Amino acid sequence: RNAVVRRLEARQGNLPVPASSGTAQKPLKLFQPAHQRYYLITTCLVCRIVGLPDRRLDTTKQERVSFVVRLLQPRANAAKVNPNPSDCDELAFIGGAWQLLTDPSTLPKGEEQNALSALTYTELDQRKRRLFMGLVPVGKREAYLAASQPKPATETGSLPPLVGTRQMLLKSQVIGPWANLDELAIAAKDVATPEAGTTPAPTVADLHKIQQRANDQIQSISWYIFLDFANFLSSYVWPVWNAISGGAGGSLTPAQQTLLTTLRNTRQGGRTLASALKNAKDQESILDSITTAYSSLAATGWPQASLIFPLAHISDAGVVGLSQTLGRGTLENQVMAALEPEPVQQPARTAAQAGANPMASPWFAIRCVVERPNCPALTHPLLSEPTAAFQLSAYFDPDAPARPIRVGLPVDTTPAGLRKFDKNTAFIMSDTLCGQVQRAQRMGFGDLVRAVLPFPFHKDLSASGGAGGPCTAGMVCSFSIPIITICALIMLIVIVKLLDIIFFWMPFFQICLPLPKFTAKGQA
Repeated sequence: RNAVVRRLEARQGNLPVPASSGTAQKPLKLFQPAHQRYYLITTCLVCRIVGLPDRRLDTTKQERVSFVVRLLQPRANAAKVNPNPSDCDELAFIGGAWQLLTDPSTLPKGEEQNALSALTYTELDQRKRRLFMGLVPVGKREAYLAASQPKPATETGSLPPLVGTRQMLLKSQVIGPWANLDELAIAAKDVATPEAGTTPAPTVADLHKIQQRANDQIQSISWYIFLDFANFLSSYVWPVWNAISGGAGGSLTPAQQTLLTTLRNTRQGGRTLASALKNAKDQESILDSITTAYSSLAATGWPQASLIFPLAHISDAGVVGLSQTLGRGTLENQVMAALEPEPVQQPARTAAQAGANPMASPWFAIRCVVERPNCPALTHPLLSEPTAAFQLSAYFDPDAPARPIRVGLPVDTTPAGLRKFDKNTAFIMSDTLCGQVQRAQRMGFGDLVRAVLPFPFHKDLSASGGAGGPCTAGMVCSFSIPIITICALIMLIVIVKLLDIIFFWMPFFQICLPLPKFTAKGQA
């Protein structure tokens, strides 16, 4: 024990740094109670003398023990994973906010403290020792992360500029959908490129059909992206749009002239980007009224595909598109530079938009506290050394252990068993669930055997409901029908039977009532 005391004094409270094993170090992460994981912090209150005897806690003198959770802000020299708390700045949780501490070994006024419970255990030499234990509040992770905190010392420079309304409109209507089309083209090309050894091997016709469907979808969406881009230019960069459409335009600024040159010089398949924008604007009435999907085999009602080039195209050689000629970032920067001055000023950035709340999971540490307010020799609270740095996992953390999920259904569905439920109790089944139940009833032992056999005897199990299935509507099943409902049902049957005798000839005649001005596009 004397050697332990000497090592504590020589280390001066610094935690030993474990030797690197050469492999990537994983962060120490504590999971939520919902993941069926609970973590305890344990500590002993001892005197630093020979034998390390237990320090008696006198509760009659308001002495108590607790622990505090500290937020760590790693410095520049700290490790990226599991940093040493001595290389980090500590922040205390005070009044629902994090405050930076100049001396982490002190307890600031108002810091949140968590209780420690005492228990005893017997050592190997049969001596009774006392241990203090507390539950780590992993469930308060969201409260800890949502609390405001000062700007980290490692973060230099100002916050990024606020995205304007017109730039966000350009991103959502032009730049973002354009990027989605590029990803769609790449994904479709990967699907249309079979891997070696695929059994059975797809035919060339099947691969071309996949490419054709993807190209048709890209072509139809390209029409509307060009139309939205043309409307954006006509609304916010009207001098450039007047020059494109051939109208009377005024003098252009250098930035607007640069944008106009880019639109006129960007070519694909013999057509410029400026002419494609003009053609999309000219066909606006057709694009707004069309109701059929685009198909290169029978593009009925759609404008000619030669009037516009697709933003991406899939062929046997690969994927080609506008992104290879003109970058999205370059086009966005040129459009933003050519914008007319915005009349409405942007609102000032509020405190809630400050970059104080980290998106990445921060690091925490725990210190144990002993308070002896009536002790004449030591009046200030005494804090222990910090624990190792750890993270608190989110509720939907992908690394969390799988938790069992059980959905309870009625076990005894006989009339006698259903009588145990309260009156007016009903069971609701959706159309999908009804279809799955009915399809599962038709499955036999042969279906189960074919589901595990290899090709060509393999046959997948089909237990999906919904549209086109055996059940197209949901059901409400209830065995608690009031007597008034039964009487009303009998009267309804009698009246319907009488009306059927009198008006049985009505179904032989077709009656159609016109609804004027009722169109899909709301046009006369």
